[in-house]
Amino acid sequence: MTDIELPIGLTPRVGAEFHLVRWTRGIEEWTAQTILAIYVSSTADEWVVEHRGRRLRLPRQEWLRFMP
Repeated sequence: MTDIELPIGLTPRVGAEFHLVRWTRGIEEWTAQTILAIYVSSTADEWVVEHRGRRLRLPRQEWLRFMP
């Protein structure tokens, strides 16, 4: 896989903290899960972030940038 640095939506600068949110549907309601992560890079399909000392690859279709 090749990481690309493209301005896909609102892309933070490398090393910046930013919030991501994903919504999951329960039996009766929707629930938001948010994380505060450090931006490493991104592709058209995923975010690459550091969160709690671990590098994660999060799918863009599930995780959206959130600005509180």
